[in-house]
Amino acid sequence: MKKLIIIGLFIILVLSIYLVFTLLFTQVFMLTSGSPAPATSTPLPTFTPLPTDTPLVIVQATATLPPSTQTPTSTDAPPVPQATNTPILTQPAISTPTPVQLVPQIVATRTVNVRAGPGTNYEVLGSLPANTSLAVTGRNSEGSWWQVRLPAEAVGWVAASVVDEQAVGAVPIAEVPPTPTVVPQPTPPPQAAFQFEPTGWYGAQNLGLTRFLGTVVDINGNPVNGVAVRAECGPFSVISNPSGPVGGWRTNDGANDPPGFYDITIDRKPVPCRWVLTVVYTEDGQTALQNLSQPVEVEVTVEESVITANWRKNW
Repeated sequence: MKKLIIIGLFIILVLSIYLVFTLLFTQVFMLTSGSPAPATSTPLPTFTPLPTDTPLVIVQATATLPPSTQTPTSTDAPPVPQATNTPILTQPAISTPTPVQLVPQIVATRTVNVRAGPGTNYEVLGSLPANTSLAVTGRNSEGSWWQVRLPAEAVGWVAASVVDEQAVGAVPIAEVPPTPTVVPQPTPPPQAAFQFEPTGWYGAQNLGLTRFLGTVVDINGNPVNGVAVRAECGPFSVISNPSGPVGGWRTNDGANDPPGFYDITIDRKPVPCRWVLTVVYTEDGQTALQNLSQPVEVEVTVEESVITANWRKNW
């Protein structure tokens, strides 16, 4: 009990000393500093400018600044920083493409004829090469032919079956030229069946020879050289030297013969037989490679053993 009393008195003493020390420290600090205690910050009053008849507008050299929304608090306030000139980005206008007007035209798929009218009976004016085009100016009533524009304001016609078309749906029907008058062409004479044909033959009496001779000419009567004639009797066959002064196959026999003339001497006596004469193509005078005329049968007798047979070349 006694100890508790002593402890309590000690605590009271310590507290008393602390309070006295605090009061003394405060008085000493106030006497040595000499400055008043810090004042409490008081906000400045807000001044609202009076309206004028004409508002003041500040114009910058490069841009107009928007009016400031901040109310100045005093004349000593720092200057307001100038706004930078920020460019306004505008989206470019999107233009609408103008529709392209397609020109009626045709394109040749291969080389085709351009005619004076819609038909193959019209005259051919020229040709259109493959992959080239011409403007279309009209069509026939059936739509099977196109009227096209040619140089120098001329017009022609192209069959629709041999070209490709483009934008021809509204092409009008064009005036068709008169149908040309067909002039009948003279019928050529029928061609002879053989290149050479006989023009006549006859026999003569000569008891000392069996001989065939004659002349080869063209359709105008001019002599033809280099033609060979074959004479046959059964299995026996012999070919003449070429007609004209061209010499023989193996010798120079006949080099002095007249133009177009041929001659075959079989034997120095009559050899009676029904001989066959034919113009042939040969390259060696021994083998006939092709018959150039129809065969002509002539008869050799003891009384008539020399036969003259002439030929004409048709082409």
